[in-house]
Amino acid sequence: MLISEELGIVLRSSDKIFFIRSIIAFSVAVCLLVAFGIVLWEYFGEAKSWVIFSIFVSSLIGGYLIVSYTLSSLFKTNRFLDILLKDTLHELNIPLSVINANLQMLQAEEEDEKKLKRLGRIDLASKDLYALYKEVDYYIKKEIQEDVREKFYLDELIFSVVEKQKEMADGVKISYDVLHIELFADKHGFAKVISNLVHNALKYNQNRLEIRIFQEEENLIIKDQGVGMSEAELFLAFDRYYQADTTKEGYGIGLSLVKAYCDEFKITMRINSQKNVGTEVILDISHLLNKK
Repeated sequence: MLISEELGIVLRSSDKIFFIRSIIAFSVAVCLLVAFGIVLWEYFGEAKSWVIFSIFVSSLIGGYLIVSYTLSSLFKTNRFLDILLKDTLHELNIPLSVINANLQMLQAEEEDEKKLKRLGRIDLASKDLYALYKEVDYYIKKEIQEDVREKFYLDELIFSVVEKQKEMADGVKISYDVLHIELFADKHGFAKVISNLVHNALKYNQNRLEIRIFQEEENLIIKDQGVGMSEAELFLAFDRYYQADTTKEGYGIGLSLVKAYCDEFKITMRINSQKNVGTEVILDISHLLNKK
């Protein structure tokens, strides 16, 4: 049993990896030191296999006990922070609901145009705050390895993503033609994938040409007529922080997040791109289909 379990602490996946790596690193260090001693001992006598095995096992046990004791305070702190974050997040939902309910009543009763505009700005700020709440809630569930998959319809998700991206479209038409098919997947993560791809298509658009999202059998395709990418740029496209054009906004993490999601949920992704012609991203969503 892990020391964290004895303390009543549920470790996050990242903490478990750190804990195991610490034990292995410490044990390897001990083994190397002992190995040096064995080499010297062999110089004077013949080492037996059971001695080496005993030293190895003792190193692992010793590494586990020492690392467990050393990190126990860290685990307690992490547990406290997790509880605090979850409780705060839960309590945040209550004032948000109160704000929205009262805001709707004020908007329904108000007739003054200037006051309605002010209420509209409050409404937008409230929606942004709720979106942030959902984002944090999503990452907490992912971190504790909770199954975040759910049933949803492809066309409805694409519609919601396109509506949000229209705010920065600047006159660029975003058309979509997808079927009303049911998927079973991480809805929030999949929406971020599509949103990132559409956002990139808008960012590197040229001459305000149309962006298309369409379906071909079990493939979802996002196609633009933007600046495109060379073979060298395609090779680096998924590297974190890489940006083909550093004058554009962003930090170069969008495609790396897309790739990580696709790898996790077995979505084969292909990119066809040509400089000054455009880019076509093809997502094989066959593994997401809710096949009954």
